[in-house]
Amino acid sequence: MITLGDGATRIPVRSLWFLLIYASELLAQLRTKDREAILAGERDNDLLDAIAEVLVGEVEIRLRRQMTLHYRTREADLTRVRGRIDHLGTATRRLSEQGRIACRFDELSLDSPRNRFIAATLLFAAPRVSRPDLAHCCRRTAFRMHRLGVSPREPSRAQLSTDRLGHHDVADRRMLDAAHLLREMAVPAHFAGPRGMPKLREDAPAHRKLFEAAVRGFFRHALRGLGWQVGARQLNWLGPQDAPAPFLPIMKTDIVLDDARSGRRIVIETKFTDGLIDRDGRTTVKSGYLYQLYAYLASQTGRDEGAYDNAEGVLLFVKTAGRDAFDAEATIQGHRIRFLSVDLSQRPAQIRARWMQCLDPPRPVLG
Repeated sequence: MITLGDGATRIPVRSLWFLLIYASELLAQLRTKDREAILAGERDNDLLDAIAEVLVGEVEIRLRRQMTLHYRTREADLTRVRGRIDHLGTATRRLSEQGRIACRFDELSLDSPRNRFIAATLLFAAPRVSRPDLAHCCRRTAFRMHRLGVSPREPSRAQLSTDRLGHHDVADRRMLDAAHLLREMAVPAHFAGPRGMPKLREDAPAHRKLFEAAVRGFFRHALRGLGWQVGARQLNWLGPQDAPAPFLPIMKTDIVLDDARSGRRIVIETKFTDGLIDRDGRTTVKSGYLYQLYAYLASQTGRDEGAYDNAEGVLLFVKTAGRDAFDAEATIQGHRIRFLSVDLSQRPAQIRARWMQCLDPPRPVLG
């Protein structure tokens, strides 16, 4: 378990891995079999192993088809000119007397920052996966890369930041996405360890963005092929026929779900914190969050767009320590607004089921 925020949110490390998978681009890059296994919850108990399997499989494919070569700059004393001559080095070391010339040239090589990062990530994953056979595969694949000329020295962040994927590097994308996700799944903690890492635990904005991206990624994959459109939108306070007012801010929604068949629109606002407050002996929704969601809905009505005239809102926030699960709704000026807490200490299947409740139809009114 790790504690986030002001000590009120305690969740398992496994749940951060779960969020990272949905927030990353890896799911979109996975082959159908791997993606469906993760989406169906078949790999909830070994998420790290699942991503490591993807990485090993993709590296094996690249090894069979030839890994991407990169140019690297080399300096060598040669018997013939290659590239550019280093006149100072040639004269200083009196190489001409030995029939040699100091040259600086570019050559194609497998020993690139990208390939060194992949090999290092395989060795990084080996002691962390639960299955001995998978750990062996990680080490074996990394050693195969080393025998082909990839250096075991891990690249620095500066070296890796210069690596850019071109149109001819599409085959490397799944491999790199899996490798980056494996590294991100190593969630840092505040005690001494063998590796220095960024302080993700204390980065509240990063947690908010991670939770938002994970929920959006979940709906994008869970609703695929069902007629829903999933995305984030920018909203304006004024209509297209109104005079421009550049001093008004633009509203940015976290997630908007649109069902073209039913004309249903759901605006979801995510909060990686407690959405409730105890005041005057009762528990209420934090007013600022309610105002924000209401503004998204009310500001867009009356614009001849039926979906927004009847849009629904959902405030999806994290259940914190000492709170019971919260599920309530209210209709405010024709807009149905739901308030849902999600317990990230539960199993991934339960978290997914809770997220899907955002799509529940209105509850019947009891007479």
